[in-house]
Amino acid sequence: MEINKQILKDSALVVADQIASSIPVLNIAWGLSKALYGAGLKIRQQKALEWVEMVRDNPAVFTQKLLEQEEFQDGFVYALEKYLLERNEDKKSYFKNIFLGYAQANSMRDFPLEKFIHTLSQLNEIDIEVIRDIDLTRTDKNYQIYGNEERRLTNIFNLISLGILHSDPSSRLGPMKAPFVWISEFGREFIKYLKTAKS
Repeated sequence: MEINKQILKDSALVVADQIASSIPVLNIAWGLSKALYGAGLKIRQQKALEWVEMVRDNPAVFTQKLLEQEEFQDGFVYALEKYLLERNEDKKSYFKNIFLGYAQANSMRDFPLEKFIHTLSQLNEIDIEVIRDIDLTRTDKNYQIYGNEERRLTNIFNLISLGILHSDPSSRLGPMKAPFVWISEFGREFIKYLKTAKS
């Protein structure tokens, strides 16, 4: 039984190598990743395979021209390292969606890849549920995600501290059980990647 597990584990990296070598120019970014994270890739072979399969499964996004760009290769290596560390299956889906956004960005240099990845790493499952409940059509500062209810306040304040939401500092009359917030520009962009990710 242990031998079978080891064979499966070892074969994932071999398959990832074969996929990377079959996609022109991806082998440069993949080779950099293997050089930097060789031991980590051996331990997390299945995750490495998932990452390479994402590139293979999106040929319209990951074109040869894109794969040749040094800026893309740097982003690929950075994102792969963080992906290897991610434990949560849902977050891995969001992670891939963020990286697809990076690959399709008009300017990869201006795309906040590192900030998006860091922010995602700081969220727990309930924070993500609150994000799913946010109404992106709201642009005013009179927005309470769950109305004036004491519901998931810790998570709302976590989203404020991460810069996804801003707290409205205006004076209000009467007791308030929940903060009034508005969605930051960063938050709008970030939330879009979580709401459109494939499960």
